[in-house]
Amino acid sequence: MDWHALAAPLLRYTLLGAVLTVGAAYLAFSSGLTLLLLAGAGVLLVVLGAGEAGAAPAAGVEAAEDADVGTTAEGMQLVPGSGSNYSLRAKLLFYGLGLVVWPLAGLAVLLG
Repeated sequence: MDWHALAAPLLRYTLLGAVLTVGAAYLAFSSGLTLLLLAGAGVLLVVLGAGEAGAAPAAGVEAAEDADVGTTAEGMQLVPGSGSNYSLRAKLLFYGLGLVVWPLAGLAVLLG
């Protein structure tokens, strides 16, 4: 697994994008309800980002590779390559993770 290919979208979407979104929403509304709604939206985006648009083979990726169905196995990658054009699936997954973590951290600070 190429950790460098995962680090760039993690930093870009989970840290930068989600922190800016949560910070702007908190400054605009200054309420815990907004943070709860953002956390719920993050859970939805994580589910959408982790889901696959097509049907997966019953025996998994190995069976698809053995059966020489390369397109099925290639479509199941999280980040296809190390370029700057990440898949929508990776963007949703990392941004959703940020929208789950940062509102919960904000709520912990508000309640603590």
